[in-house]
Amino acid sequence: MRFVERPKRQPLINLVSLIDILSIVLLFFVVTTTFQREEPAVKIDLPESARAKPVRADVPRIIYVTEEEKVFLDDKPVVPKELGRLLKETLAKSPETKIALKASKKAPFEIILQVMDAAKVAGIVNLPTFTVDAKSSQSPQP
Repeated sequence: MRFVERPKRQPLINLVSLIDILSIVLLFFVVTTTFQREEPAVKIDLPESARAKPVRADVPRIIYVTEEEKVFLDDKPVVPKELGRLLKETLAKSPETKIALKASKKAPFEIILQVMDAAKVAGIVNLPTFTVDAKSSQSPQP
């Protein structure tokens, strides 16, 4: 007696559930990266202060000074000699703009003085600096 051989069925992989999972993971990454506060790729080791004050809701433009003697205005590298001109342009566009200084505790003081001089030339009288509270490891406070 001869049996009829049926053709073997290839197993099917259901891609619908895989696409659903990938779209959810993609949506998760888009949402979580969108809501992060932008900080430049510069790692700053802030000095400590026992008299740190809380930050106001206004987000200032921040001048970063690294221990490698590099200066950034927000996330853009800047030459200290050009900083005064850039700050003047910023204040000319919107005079209520707040400017703050975030310098590494290992940054050379000469560069910090150049930045402070550039701010003074631009007409900035009060240049708050960021510090870390010595009692706790809270977020930086100007």
